[in-house]
Amino acid sequence: MVLNKYNIIGLFTLLFVFVLAFSGCIPNSDKPKLPRSIGNSSEVLVVLQNQEQWDGQIGQVIRKYLEQEQYGLPQVEPVFKLSHITVANFSELFKKYRNLLIVEIDPSYTESKMEIFNDLWAGPQRIFRIKCSNSQAFVEVFETKEQIIIHSFGEAERARIMEVFNPTSKNNVSEEVIKSFNLNMSVPSGFYMAKSASGFMWLRKEVPAYSQGIIIMSEPYKSEVQFSIESIVARISRDLKQNVPGTSEGSFMVIDETYVLPKAIQVTDFPSEYAIETRGMWNVANDFMGGPFISYSFTDKENENIFTLMGYVYYPNQNKRDLLRQVEAILYSAAPLK
Repeated sequence: MVLNKYNIIGLFTLLFVFVLAFSGCIPNSDKPKLPRSIGNSSEVLVVLQNQEQWDGQIGQVIRKYLEQEQYGLPQVEPVFKLSHITVANFSELFKKYRNLLIVEIDPSYTESKMEIFNDLWAGPQRIFRIKCSNSQAFVEVFETKEQIIIHSFGEAERARIMEVFNPTSKNNVSEEVIKSFNLNMSVPSGFYMAKSASGFMWLRKEVPAYSQGIIIMSEPYKSEVQFSIESIVARISRDLKQNVPGTSEGSFMVIDETYVLPKAIQVTDFPSEYAIETRGMWNVANDFMGGPFISYSFTDKENENIFTLMGYVYYPNQNKRDLLRQVEAILYSAAPLK
């Protein structure tokens, strides 16, 4: 081929396009990597403009909702542990906190505004910033949005837990769950299969200080009645009695319906979209063991089954919120395979 000025220009044009396309595939090494976030599990750092805000109605409404008692625990524990700091002391170190709630009160604001940020100063990180013209406006916004805030911080906590668990979740136990139930669930290392039967599987993690367990139950879906709290509790207690014995003869695991009544709510962000979350206490009939549980009931529409996944904790005389949140995160990873 004889090169003339036209095909030379064409070659350079093609080369230029190729270089542009290729360079778009190269990671931007100049982009700074975010530092790792700090802070304990279930902890929220509240940033205010002064101590008076924390002592007054702003702090009161924040504590009312974020420090409310977590339902279904034998000891009194808040949904979140709160720490607070003034903006004057909000240094680069504190900007790395995993969960932040920032309060901004300024009379010049013409309307209230709530902003949500992810990984702004560190990663992983969840930040809420609420801007209002006065304290009363803040209270009104917070009382309107408290469920969104609680849910969002909770979702962020589950995601962080699974970030730790996922690398070890490709194991024999997870494979057995898929094989038995056509259910994908990220079960981390440390859990072993204690029992498997038709429509039932019991997974356990036993360490010297505490125990965690996951129980998978499945049966044909017949009607919406199976999503009632009465049906869910009866179904769990039936399967526990048949399959989870206690340490002494004649003892077995059941759902407690006297000390702490099971409480159910509907959740819409579960992998199956719709699920019933149930919280409460379990105990061992004819024995002296017990602890908190959480369960999710949902349908596998393709196979016309209803699943109930239960996670529990046994940790005598110790706080259990964070251990229960761990099994909650594992349950939230469950989704029927299509």
